[in-house]
Amino acid sequence: MTSPSPSASTPRRAPHELLGLTSPAYGGDYNPEQWDEATFAEDLELMAEAGVNLVSLGIFSWARLEPREGVYELDWLVEIVDRLHEAGIAVDLATATASPPAWMATDHPESLPMNADGVRLGLGSRQQYCPSSAVYWERSAALAAALAERLGDHPGVVMWHIGNEYGCHTAECFCPACARAFRAWLGKRYGDVERLNAAWGTDFWSQRYTSLEQVAPPGAMPTFPNPAQMLDWRRFSDHQLRSLMEAEARILRERSTRPVTTNFMGDFPATDYWRWAETLDIISDDSYPDPADPAAAHEVAWAGDLMRGLADGRPWILMEQAPSAVQWRRRNSPKRPGQLLLWSLARVAHGADGVLQFQWRQSRRGAETFHSGMVPHAGRDSRTWEETVATGQALTRLGPVLGEPVRAEAALVLDWESQWALSTAIGPVEVGERFETARAWHRSLWEAGIATDIVPVSRSLEGYRLIVVPAVFIDRPELAEHLERAVAAGAQVVVAGPTGVVDANAGAVLGGYLGSLRPLLGVRVTDHAALTGPVGQADPRGALVNRLSRAVGTPSAETWTGLEAVSEPLRRVLDRMGTPAPDLRAGGWAEELRIDETPEAADENTLAGQGRQPVEVVAVFDGRGGGADLAGLPAITRRSMSGAGAGWYVAADLDALSRAALLTLVCAHARLRPVVADLPDGVEAQRRGDVLFLLNHSDRAAEVAGVVGTDLLSGQSCTGHVIVPPRSALVVHENTR
Repeated sequence: MTSPSPSASTPRRAPHELLGLTSPAYGGDYNPEQWDEATFAEDLELMAEAGVNLVSLGIFSWARLEPREGVYELDWLVEIVDRLHEAGIAVDLATATASPPAWMATDHPESLPMNADGVRLGLGSRQQYCPSSAVYWERSAALAAALAERLGDHPGVVMWHIGNEYGCHTAECFCPACARAFRAWLGKRYGDVERLNAAWGTDFWSQRYTSLEQVAPPGAMPTFPNPAQMLDWRRFSDHQLRSLMEAEARILRERSTRPVTTNFMGDFPATDYWRWAETLDIISDDSYPDPADPAAAHEVAWAGDLMRGLADGRPWILMEQAPSAVQWRRRNSPKRPGQLLLWSLARVAHGADGVLQFQWRQSRRGAETFHSGMVPHAGRDSRTWEETVATGQALTRLGPVLGEPVRAEAALVLDWESQWALSTAIGPVEVGERFETARAWHRSLWEAGIATDIVPVSRSLEGYRLIVVPAVFIDRPELAEHLERAVAAGAQVVVAGPTGVVDANAGAVLGGYLGSLRPLLGVRVTDHAALTGPVGQADPRGALVNRLSRAVGTPSAETWTGLEAVSEPLRRVLDRMGTPAPDLRAGGWAEELRIDETPEAADENTLAGQGRQPVEVVAVFDGRGGGADLAGLPAITRRSMSGAGAGWYVAADLDALSRAALLTLVCAHARLRPVVADLPDGVEAQRRGDVLFLLNHSDRAAEVAGVVGTDLLSGQSCTGHVIVPPRSALVVHENTR
């Protein structure tokens, strides 16, 4: 009995096909071992009332399933699966390996993770394991095998849930076992120490190694580490965690035909989910936007589009969201009335075929006591329970959505390794690890109503009208080839810096940044011009104190840079945005850009070599703010091709208004329109197949024109103008004939 893993040659199947769903999956993490029999019996009744059809079971049950090393007690779990199945509730069964039991820490203390300071982390929390520990590997594999042999054919088990939120707390370990594993990994990657020395540039600071045995994990150091070593350490740490997941997947597939998943965490920085997704049958995600953040609705969209990309454009499952408030922020705001259903529908609109929560019943004890549950501490007499039931009832009506694609003609390229390289680089600026540049561009597309796919650098870009490449720090020749083909076919490509700055080993690209993208764009970046913001204040006592220093200009101490539109089409866009027309601005990042007339920029061996046009300057730095030394230099450029496509380069971190203006112009060139034009403020539109989602995130009712079809939620016909209540939605099965 062997279940095959997904492959590039076999299209990924949709969750509803694999799980036998007739409406979106609905339920949550279920932990009956924390409750008594009377509560379990009540839970079955409440689940029926709420429309629950799927629960995740056993995620933190290892201590119950294997109370002593090698001694399994599975009967209680089998009984629960039996009773859930009898009640019509399917099970996403966890391998329970996310949190080892106490005996592993006490009997095998070497299995505990070690931090960068050499301190072993202790027992009493969760995820207290070293990903290189032989004992953890052995016992986690044995537990997965025992569960699969006992329950792999159970009709109530429809999916396997491997681990839980890999890397959330222990993304890396610096213990001796990990040091040995790191050296072995480097040996496979480079072959010998001389190749490693060349790749890492170890002649700098006398870091040269004569043996791989000298290499250690990058723990606490006197000062800056080697960026190449840090990048490989991120790759290695990701590999170790992913190998654990892959090992359990192999064990399960040898014993069961059920699909496998593990729950991702959006754009979690430590794990390259493009690689992880290759192993999984179903992509699933945990997502917790902050209800107090006005951009929370974008977080829902961002996570959904990313998961859909990881699923190769197919549907995915939301494995966890909070029914109301979480407990782990400094301040934890509850969801507002209607927001649970609204955001759940938004998940479906962005490709989810299931909406699950953490958790079913709010915990009475432990670190997550005040994390909300579908059944709150107050029980049925609560708004949370009422909204739990309403959400379940709504999802039962969305059968026509299952398996339907989101058809996007815009794509945004996302590269985890580039983010690692950027965040571990020593300069030119300190950045976060959550794809800030990519998020900003995606949000601008979302605000404009443009449906967008998120794709890796390796994916073909055929069929997209607009492609955005934000801060792909590593030069990727493969990506350049895909972009060349897309532009030759008529696509508009927008590249935003810093892109193409280093090679795959964190070594600087020489001869001008942008590397393999220079032929497409016709420009090269000759230097970075980051702003630092204010660093000091002049002494108010004047010339007697600072006669020299008060005369020194420091434009880089500003926090913004001014741009001027020099192309007439962009000026017209700005004119339409307000009176007087708003100005273009950027934040703290800018670059010195030169038009590239070198032979490489007109290389006729490249796919789009013929038909290149001269580079057009769309906007320049105008000297305002921190741009005094950049005044007159190109800030936004465009190079068109004979096939009507073009490559645009943006040499600054444009603010939201400037991104919106530029994308308005680029979308006009791409002949790309929003899902629904001229929507009221706060209303988002998404389409799956012939089902239109109108999501009103605002506090006011909104009127939308031109809507024809049947609202699946109410069953009412829509014959033109519709009213979408505040923090609510319509899901319209459109009349397409």
